[in-house]
Amino acid sequence: MPQTLEQIATELEVTIDQLPEELSSKVLRWTHQLCESLENNYFNYHKRMITNNSQRYTEGELSEYAQSQLESINNGTAKLMKFRIQTGKKYHKIIQQDYDTFQNRNEYRDGSVHAFVDKNTGEVYKPASWKSPAKYVRYDMRIINQREYLHNSENVDWAGGYLYLR
Repeated sequence: MPQTLEQIATELEVTIDQLPEELSSKVLRWTHQLCESLENNYFNYHKRMITNNSQRYTEGELSEYAQSQLESINNGTAKLMKFRIQTGKKYHKIIQQDYDTFQNRNEYRDGSVHAFVDKNTGEVYKPASWKSPAKYVRYDMRIINQREYLHNSENVDWAGGYLYLR
């Protein structure tokens, strides 16, 4: 009969947190961190666009709309773009979600596929369609400097420009 994690940890005299994590669970954790970086990037982009546009077109005066947008961003009530993970047979699919207010729906709805991440290797692909990734690997999250690059919200962008071949 196979041992549980608790039994293995007790036998090795360590805590469960000190046991090595399987690559597939690391990849899922790294993919969640990528989603957080994308959301942070969109947050900064949206805030920057509101302030820059007001400076460009109204000589620094914020319109009422811009003021209400900035206020909702600052107090955390803004319905900004989100990214969620849908797990398939081979890939984690990162899906962009927009807040939809059409006909009083008032819910987040799937927009488009942002990227595919191989569940077993951590390789990141640009999407070719809703169902499949493009041909070539763009990043490999097993490589520390590439993973750190992806987890920095200043390097990745919500629109996916960083996924084009370098």
